[in-house]
Amino acid sequence: MAKLKPQGPIFRFFTNLDSIISSSLFEASDWTKRNYSAYSAWMTRWRIWGIKRLFVDICSDAATLGLLIAIGVAYYALPPFSGEGDIWNRGRQYAITFTDKNGEVIGLRGIRQDDAIPLDEIPKYMINAVLATEDSRFYYHFGVDPQGTLRAAIANAQASGVVQGGSSLTQQLAKNLFLSPERSLRRKIHEAFLALWIEARLSKDEILKLYLDRSYMGGGTYGVEAAAQFYFGKSIRDVNLPEAAMLAGLFKAPSKYAPHVNLEAARARANVVLYRMLDTGFISQGELFAARRGPANVATAPGYYSPDYFLDWAYEETLATLKEQGLSNEYVIEVQTTIDQGLQRHAQETINKMLDTHGKTKGVKQAALVTMTPEGAVRAIVGGRDYENSQFNRATEALRQ
Repeated sequence: MAKLKPQGPIFRFFTNLDSIISSSLFEASDWTKRNYSAYSAWMTRWRIWGIKRLFVDICSDAATLGLLIAIGVAYYALPPFSGEGDIWNRGRQYAITFTDKNGEVIGLRGIRQDDAIPLDEIPKYMINAVLATEDSRFYYHFGVDPQGTLRAAIANAQASGVVQGGSSLTQQLAKNLFLSPERSLRRKIHEAFLALWIEARLSKDEILKLYLDRSYMGGGTYGVEAAAQFYFGKSIRDVNLPEAAMLAGLFKAPSKYAPHVNLEAARARANVVLYRMLDTGFISQGELFAARRGPANVATAPGYYSPDYFLDWAYEETLATLKEQGLSNEYVIEVQTTIDQGLQRHAQETINKMLDTHGKTKGVKQAALVTMTPEGAVRAIVGGRDYENSQFNRATEALRQ
């Protein structure tokens, strides 16, 4: 067996390697000792004893506990999302226009919503009216406005009641899209976290557009375009300043300030909006006075005859068909029915006439009627004497036939 020569290249290689390793270990050990001594000396300067140490320990533990609570609140508050593909359509409902057998409009059911108008085509004073009343600092906060919340809390405390809301526009959008109207601490936490979540994913203009499109505006309408069409008979593109102020006033309480229900209350609320616009610098004193001299008026209601009992039945049938055929992503729909308007009016008049003539002697207060062709096409449905007094459809829902 060959012996390793003491002065051979392999021997010299391992000797040098051993020397390098030994030297490196010594230097590392020496560096560690020197720096540890310096670190220990430095830390000694910051060593805290007695009551100060107890205070620091309490603060440290509180910070750790606060972090754990924040993580728990975030987990508790954020609702689960399976994906972002269609979440912005949450809260949307159907808007269905029904026509008779000849294609003439006979009525509407569901909600009225139209989000096809781009933000840059909505008049500036419409946007400013909304910002002035709902969130004047919208473009300056991150979804939750601490300054606005504090201001509202002080105002409410001084008034001993709720006179001012503290939710930002983004928080209101979160509530409209994802949350129920319940008043609870958990919902407020949800609202705040969702507002931050929305702000992280959308631009300010995208958030504002969603808010203008998805807010309930009274009269079965969602969004400023549908509301402008319903109340004023025109597109949001064409509304003037008084009309914009009236629409902006609906965000606070759409049922209370709906102009087709209480025009005087709607005008009074519009004046509040105008003064808020003046205070925030969006309009001048002259523009305010001009708007007050020419307040908004409501357009007249459409003149078509509305067979409400039939429409209620047709609406439920349409929803079932949409679900069955997988068309649930279509929200604005027109449905042509088989109803004959002349026959429908005659059927309602006949029911009312018979009840007027024989109802009292026979002890009958209500009646119902369904007219169909041999092929099954429904020509008329009367579910009762007066839809305004009773919406129960005896033709389709009563157990006794």
